[in-house]
Amino acid sequence: MSTKLICPFFASLALAVAGCQEGTTREDVADARAEVQEEQQDVAEEQAEAEADIAAAQDDADAARREANKPVLDADDKAEAQEEISDAQQDIAAAQAEADAEVKEEQADVAEAQKEFQQTEAELQQTQARDAFAQQAEQQLALADQKIEQLKDREDNADGAAEQATEDQIEKLQAQRDRVEDGLDDMKSAEIMKWQDHQKNVQLALSELNQMMQEVQ
Repeated sequence: MSTKLICPFFASLALAVAGCQEGTTREDVADARAEVQEEQQDVAEEQAEAEADIAAAQDDADAARREANKPVLDADDKAEAQEEISDAQQDIAAAQAEADAEVKEEQADVAEAQKEFQQTEAELQQTQARDAFAQQAEQQLALADQKIEQLKDREDNADGAAEQATEDQIEKLQAQRDRVEDGLDDMKSAEIMKWQDHQKNVQLALSELNQMMQEVQ
């Protein structure tokens, strides 16, 4: 195979990657996974902090209860101690309610991060599938470019009816090759989760291109 034919082939393969709309990478997935872990850590920290606050409020309630049970207290002191017990119990309830709300909020963040992680994983799979399909299509385009170059060389060495026939083949093959490329461009520019909406059009155009190439003598 000549250098003239090899170079367009590898140039097309390079464009297969460069031409694709930026998709989701493994780094994106790793970042999403790290976000889930960070949110889970936030839940654990919030739970630990909540337990500490509740325990402190419980300690205050226990201290007030012990004070109220002292036999040396007069009526006023006992009333004050009972009031402190009531306040401490309210503090416990408030601490528990606040803890439940904070933990629930953090758990909601975890759920959202997990959803985002799953979406990112799905997008990575679609990115890999799209890029693999695009590379295969670009390989077919490179082969078509080679065939067109061969026909142009043949046209240069032909005349009369043979020259016209070769020119017609070149025009038809080039037009079909361009239809494949246009379909690929549409596919590459589509949202990553919708690229397959364009895949059938590209496959059909490729099938017709391959059939035309086989028919060219």
